[in-house]
Amino acid sequence: MENSYPLPRTARAMIARRPLIAKACSPEPTGVAGLDLIVRNFCLDDPGPVARAVKIAGRYGIKRHVLIPAFALCWAAGRGRELPALEQAGRVGVTGVVATALVSEVIKRNLCRSRPCDCGDAGEWGTEGARSFPSGHAGSAFAAATAVACAAGDRRIGAGVLVVAGVLAGGRIYADRHWTTDVIAGAALGTAVTALAAWWLGVRR
Repeated sequence: MENSYPLPRTARAMIARRPLIAKACSPEPTGVAGLDLIVRNFCLDDPGPVARAVKIAGRYGIKRHVLIPAFALCWAAGRGRELPALEQAGRVGVTGVVATALVSEVIKRNLCRSRPCDCGDAGEWGTEGARSFPSGHAGSAFAAATAVACAAGDRRIGAGVLVVAGVLAGGRIYADRHWTTDVIAGAALGTAVTALAAWWLGVRR
């Protein structure tokens, strides 16, 4: 679910620009909120064709609705053709992505952080229906990457898929759907949950 209570496009645009005007005389945010705002302001500039492509790929390519069936097919194909690595990747991938989505949903419902495109305030938490923290897309991307890395047993492959996951997850920041810390938290969650799933399922790096 992208957003439980999406605002009209014009209202979102007005709210998103509000901090640059209404809060111009207030102290600059520091710490995590300051980092989130700095990165967001940078990404709101015209990102160019490469960043736009990453934004689109990050929206559709790392959705759990895509990854779960894909890993399920890998699991079935690996078992049917006696390919242990493919079977392991599929089994760990399904488990990791599903578990990450469940944990992420619990966190979202309890913390209720507002999305940057809806409020423009990195410190706005506790808004009913808000679902920004953590990023579910980032969680799914890193859950998938961790599953592949665990099954591959090759550090170069593992590093490669994690880099790809990071780039695609970063597209959610360019899309103004998540703060930087949402993506970092989602990445950490997906990696940790899937690594735990791999250990639990008996997969060895």
